[in-house]
Amino acid sequence: MIENTIEKTDAALRFHTIKTDRFKMSRLSFNFILPADAERSPRTRLMLATLMRGCEKYPSVVAINKRLDELYGSTVTWRATTVGERHVFRISCEVLSDKYRLPGDNESIVKGVCEVILEILFAPLLGSDGLLDKSHFESEKKLAVDAIKAKINDQKAYAAEKCKNLMFKGERAGVSAEGTKDQIENMTLAEVTENIGYFLKNSLLECYYIGSDDVDEIVELVSERFSALGRKNSQLFGSETALERENEAEIRSLEETMNVSQSRLNIGLTCGVVMSDREYYAMSLFNEIFGGSSVAKLFMNVREKQSLCYYCYSAYSSATGTAMIGCGIKRENREKAYAEIENQLREMQSGNFCEDEINAAKRTIISGILQMSDNPSAIEAFKFRRFLAGVCENSDDAIEKINQVTRDEIIAASKKVRFDSVYFLCGEGEEEEEYDE
Repeated sequence: MIENTIEKTDAALRFHTIKTDRFKMSRLSFNFILPADAERSPRTRLMLATLMRGCEKYPSVVAINKRLDELYGSTVTWRATTVGERHVFRISCEVLSDKYRLPGDNESIVKGVCEVILEILFAPLLGSDGLLDKSHFESEKKLAVDAIKAKINDQKAYAAEKCKNLMFKGERAGVSAEGTKDQIENMTLAEVTENIGYFLKNSLLECYYIGSDDVDEIVELVSERFSALGRKNSQLFGSETALERENEAEIRSLEETMNVSQSRLNIGLTCGVVMSDREYYAMSLFNEIFGGSSVAKLFMNVREKQSLCYYCYSAYSSATGTAMIGCGIKRENREKAYAEIENQLREMQSGNFCEDEINAAKRTIISGILQMSDNPSAIEAFKFRRFLAGVCENSDDAIEKINQVTRDEIIAASKKVRFDSVYFLCGEGEEEEEYDE
């Protein structure tokens, strides 16, 4: 793979190209980065959803898809994600590489798809009042509200979100791009339309192309459109720092009751290590051994040996230096499960894990990095995540650093981990007799 980054300061964007012949389908993405903002971010999310419903040239989803079908079945998707104190609004395109076009077809497929995206962003479908199409807006507004309401139906995800909200209360990293039901319902068409200019002018734009085509013309096309906006910001917002508490800070706790069969225990942990820190890979290995797999300490002890839960896992967030433990239990096992989770953390901090566990954890993480080369979106995720963290490394560098992590470094990393927040969803419905996961 040949990598190159073209910086267009007059357009406040960077275009990262990764040339490779490994894939028939190329990937083009537009990553718009903004600070997490409790008011602006949900508005931006609803704005983007409405824009993707149609534009002046392609006034409906059907019209957009018809044009994409003409471009050899290319696909365009979008999503909003939170990475620490930043929100990323991403438009992703999967495009057939030009060398697989039919004989006699000289139209660049990736250029055609890029032009569709630029039409959506720069020539939106507006009514006679100069505002976004009302029917598209109202439809997306309803979908957004329904999605927020539906969260409670997935208690596992609901409990994890509630614990995160408890842990990050008052912190920018806790701001959701989705917003609240009341926020969405109160948004006006004028507000969302006004947000287009703010979004296009103030976001930092990181574009990625992964494939075999020559995209110099694409780079110039995108740069020309964005430079006309007078964009000035070319610096990444803020920096990634670990969530910190006072040493003697009281553990935050919240309990809710719901008429469901399974109770949920979620525990937020502070780890004190983000991706740019030297201890990052030691902390990643700690998490893998502690609760990152079906052979980890939490699963094997809390679930398998003591039968205290239906599932038990931990997930490490390198953007905030935190981790989350999720546990599905019978309500009467709450205290026992909590005590055993505490015990397993003490075991890790005391070094009660073997070389086989370390080697297995290293193999798992390295395998994930090696598999990355088989998937354009995974390649982009690896590169983009490190861009956000300010880390300059390739996959070989990452593998070398993982292999160099010692047992003592994993123990040292584990000693940074502290219980911070506890959320308990108490199920009052009829208890299940068998494990559900």
